Amino acid sequence: MKRFVMIALATAMLLTIASTAMGAVGWCGNIWPNNGVSYTSAENIDTYVQIWKDGCTGETNGPCADLEAYLYYRCVGDVDFIEVPMTFNGFVGNNDEFTGQIPAGHGCAEVEYYIKVVDTTDMAECYGQDQAGNDPNFILPITAVLGQDVTVTFHLCLTGDVETSGEVCVVGAGDELDNWGYGIPMLFSCETVSPKLYQVDVTFLAGSNPYREYKYKKDDCATWESSGNHGLTIDDSMPTMDLAIDGWEWTTPDCPDCSSPVDETTWGTIKAIYR
Repeated sequence: MKRFVMIALATAMLLTIASTAMGAVGWCGNIWPNNGVSYTSAENIDTYVQIWKDGCTGETNGPCADLEAYLYYRCVGDVDFIEVPMTFNGFVGNNDEFTGQIPAGHGCAEVEYYIKVVDTTDMAECYGQDQAGNDPNFILPITAVLGQDVTVTFHLCLTGDVETSGEVCVVGAGDELDNWGYGIPMLFSCETVSPKLYQVDVTFLAGSNPYREYKYKKDDCATWESSGNHGLTIDDSMPTMDLAIDGWEWTTPDCPDCSSPVDETTWGTIKAIYR
């Protein structure tokens, strides 16, 4: 999933974070992955947290030496959590970001996790929310991988007065969706009938995660949807899957359907074929 950039700049913003523990740490949160995101047993789960401390975090100050972060995870139903010290991952605006990994091979049907931030100057602790605003602890379902290659057809309607100055793309999690990069260019479904309706076929490989999050981009795949991610669980009971039409920014699609061609073959022509 594309990790949203949220920059804590003012006390007013801090007061809106319900699950934040206040102390020398001003704010922590923006945790990824969100509660409910699915992984396979073969995948490492990379986790992230962002932290803000007035006058200490952010690129102009360098990594804040006062801060530590710890990942705790276990299989749902187990008693003890496993502790993983997190490492500094970079700057996101005025925030320092830390990362830690839940390795593949944990054997869980569901993983439970949370992240603790500690300010070593006063040992104040902070437990943040995920990017969807969920309070910890977070549960990650572990799913079976795809049993076969599945070709999924994505459809996008540029609704209402939404225009594009160039290519339209779908982009998302996994190599098949360009790992949140440029994206996969889409084609017109039927330009003369529905000039704002696009589609593309994407093949997801056997052995990969059936759950994917994705977005659309327009203007030569430079302008992202600003709303939340779309989600998809691939059904591998068949080798193809045709999705419902998505509307740009989650709006209700209003593009005309592509008309089916009218078969004007005469009965005489049909009879002639079978003589």
